[in-house]
Amino acid sequence: MLSSLKIRNQLLILFLSGVLAGFSIYSIYLTPLLIFGYCYFLKKLETNRTKKNALYDGVIFGTGYFFGCLHWIVFPFLIYEKHFILAPFILIIFPILMSIFFAVSAMLIYLTRRINPDLRFLKISLVSAILFSSEWVRSFLFGGLPLSLTAHIWSFQYQLISIASYIGVFGLSYLTIYWLVLVSSFYTKKVVCFFIIIFFPLFLYFTPTSNYDYQSTQEKYPVRIIQPNIPQEEKWNRALYQKNFEKLIHLTKKQISNEKIIVVWPEVALTLFLNEEKELLKYLRAVLPQNIILITGSLRREFHDSGYKVYNSFFILSDDRVQYYDKIKLVPFGEFIPFKNILDFLKVTPGSTDFTSGLKENSIKLSFNNESIFIEPSICFESIFQTFSFNKINFFINITNDAWFGQTTGPSQHLAATIFRSVEKGVPLVRSANSGISVIINKNGKILKSKKLNSTGYLQSNISLGNNKTFFMEVGNTSVILLIFIIIFFSIIMDLIFKLKNLRKFISCLTLVSNSLKISGSQSQLIM
Repeated sequence: MLSSLKIRNQLLILFLSGVLAGFSIYSIYLTPLLIFGYCYFLKKLETNRTKKNALYDGVIFGTGYFFGCLHWIVFPFLIYEKHFILAPFILIIFPILMSIFFAVSAMLIYLTRRINPDLRFLKISLVSAILFSSEWVRSFLFGGLPLSLTAHIWSFQYQLISIASYIGVFGLSYLTIYWLVLVSSFYTKKVVCFFIIIFFPLFLYFTPTSNYDYQSTQEKYPVRIIQPNIPQEEKWNRALYQKNFEKLIHLTKKQISNEKIIVVWPEVALTLFLNEEKELLKYLRAVLPQNIILITGSLRREFHDSGYKVYNSFFILSDDRVQYYDKIKLVPFGEFIPFKNILDFLKVTPGSTDFTSGLKENSIKLSFNNESIFIEPSICFESIFQTFSFNKINFFINITNDAWFGQTTGPSQHLAATIFRSVEKGVPLVRSANSGISVIINKNGKILKSKKLNSTGYLQSNISLGNNKTFFMEVGNTSVILLIFIIIFFSIIMDLIFKLKNLRKFISCLTLVSNSLKISGSQSQLIM
């Protein structure tokens, strides 16, 4: 009975360690929780007697981890009554399903115990590679979910994420996981462990930003970001449309100068099919100052023989020209229902029609004071994914609506993932979020200006453009694969050095014993 109670307590601690590790992801100040969580998990794996036990430990830790970092994903199901019934299933089943990635990792880590104990650094590098692989796979499998990556714990410290200009967010994730496994392996050696904990953040801090074929323009371009802070329950209420529209107009025109300026409204700021609203487009040109280039989120509809398609779109209104980009990465269950023949229930967003994924390339040319600048548009969910373009890019614009997630850590985590796009690309990032967090970020990932969550207002700043030419943009995630092989190679070298050192000690001991025996033998002969 006591044994059963002990096992239950261990499993509870394992689950809680996962919760703490997952919850810590969005803030550097919670790094000790991340270290504790991973250390307990890895030490628990060392006690497993079978692969089955390792599998169970992976499920328990993984469930806790994804509950801790992605609990806010249930919030959209609490906004409208028709989705209430799904909330408990999302809160419980989603973390359990996601825990499969940790479960598979745990079984593979179990197999590493067959490695010779003398090859300590090789084992550390392999365990790190296994844990990282699970993070990598979940970022791409079935469309992927690269949220709450281990690297995101450094997001809001731009000095620490500059290395992403060389190895991207996944390279930094791998290094962070390697660091955690090192700490776990040497935690009994307090001095060594303390040195490892301190060394890695210092290493990141002093890593220079990539200057590979990079030239930043000296000219400044004025940008204004609008954050209307319209509650999700009111956003699609037709009776409140005019009120919400006037708020956008007021914030746009407030204390605006006569210079040419780019104004950015959030995702679906206009809750209608903008491509069909010719009178509205005329009104916008009449009511807004002529010096404004307006970027806004809205819907777009295309009719065809069997009906019509609906797109979540990014519109640019400049002079008499209208350009658009249709969202490519759609949110499962939010904007479309996967396996709709089986999962026949309403999506979270209003309307019964699924959104259609766009096909247009993610680069738009914009004329600004007779100069051509190139922007990469991004809508909501898309900003968490890496993008690679052969087209010239000067800055990255993300429009989103995180009002779905209320006062949770969701908006912070979304922003944490988005920041890496500026560092990887070496371009400034402009983000307009309906309820926040709206930001202006420079090419190094430093937040220059921000608007707090659930606040109303605007941000305005002059930004220098980049050209999408960092080292990472040239080589892509090949740098990550190369990094893993380099660390494994040096791990083997380190193990050989220590093994050789131990061998020399052994030979020295044998020599010493042999000499002692010779001296003893000589003394015996003398006595005789």
